[in-house]
Amino acid sequence: MKTEIVSSTIEELREEVVSFLQKLIQIPSENPPGNYDEITEFLCTELSKFGFEVELIEVPEELSKKAGHTTRRKNVIATLRGSGGGKHLIFNSHIDTVPAGNPDKWTYPPFSGKVAGGRIYGRGATDSKGRLTAYIMAALALKRANLPFSGDITIAATCDEETGGVLGAGYVTNNQLVKGDMAIVEGYSNQIVRAMAGVLQLKIISKGIPAHAGFKWRGKNAVEKMGKVIQGLTELQESLMTQPSTIKGMKYTTVNIGVINGGTKINVVPDSCEIEVDFRVIPEHSLGDIYNRVQTMIDQLEREDEDMDIEIERILDFQTEPTVTGEDSPLIEEIQKASREVKGETLPVVGMLGQSDTRWFINNGIPGINFGPGTNHNNLHGYDEFMEIEDLIHTTKVLAVLTLNYVE
Repeated sequence: MKTEIVSSTIEELREEVVSFLQKLIQIPSENPPGNYDEITEFLCTELSKFGFEVELIEVPEELSKKAGHTTRRKNVIATLRGSGGGKHLIFNSHIDTVPAGNPDKWTYPPFSGKVAGGRIYGRGATDSKGRLTAYIMAALALKRANLPFSGDITIAATCDEETGGVLGAGYVTNNQLVKGDMAIVEGYSNQIVRAMAGVLQLKIISKGIPAHAGFKWRGKNAVEKMGKVIQGLTELQESLMTQPSTIKGMKYTTVNIGVINGGTKINVVPDSCEIEVDFRVIPEHSLGDIYNRVQTMIDQLEREDEDMDIEIERILDFQTEPTVTGEDSPLIEEIQKASREVKGETLPVVGMLGQSDTRWFINNGIPGINFGPGTNHNNLHGYDEFMEIEDLIHTTKVLAVLTLNYVE
């Protein structure tokens, strides 16, 4: 009976749900640079109207400046209170987006929120303003339906996820500005994500000696030496492919050489070469394990070639160990129960080689899971990003039923 009431209420909210997402899309919040004034003001105003207790959390300016930001970092924490004594559910979604890129390559303007063909288009339509909309409307549906509940529901709308989340979800969790029993963080509607890969990023530097190309023997070619390192990393990847994760969807630890720079001029023996390497680390490995494998490989190359001079530096902007929520998590069962009630289906439970703000909650003692509207086919980070309206509505129903079941 309650499921029918919740579903009916969200159908009545359909136009409001679509309009809310359109309004969020129409407020640019690209990161970089991270302009959060307008979107946080909008959220504070609207959530207050909906009956949430709202707090705007401004990160101290000195922390923003220390991180190299030219704009203030802001987060919104909004709570819908129950009658007391129940569980506390947190919904977390970020308010920043990646840049829209060349607007001429979009079918519709990236900040238009255009509705066409059953879809809402625009930067952030799925990642992650569509998720934020669903979380807010799922909580609002319980209030609009006058369904009593004892627990609390918190919306944590945080900044900077696209650049690591240190001053967003990291700041509010590390400082215990948001607390709860469970957290649902941005995810997909067609699966429940219970594990995220660790991230290790390294800069590897090859040092040489410059010389005229006509007298190459007088120098040491840093680019050619780096070629041996790249071959070593290729062989490391081949080895890691034979060590797959036991978690469905995670495959194996990946090695990606994303950036290479070296040399000054075609007729000069290059005295330096740098590569930047991204490792997505499965839970069966640790960042230290992978780092040590890279160091061992380089040590061996230097023993074999006395002219090699290689240094490794960690890129500290984004380093995190893998995070895992157990298959027996109560929240997974609550999502499955709600999915069965609303859509009559059980969802696959998987891991991903991506990362999200879930780690901040888990690392601060709050179990977290990734679930929300949209799929990875919605052109996330690409041109013509979109949200399917039916997916948005149906997933909001699942979230609302889950919320009622959990905080009741």
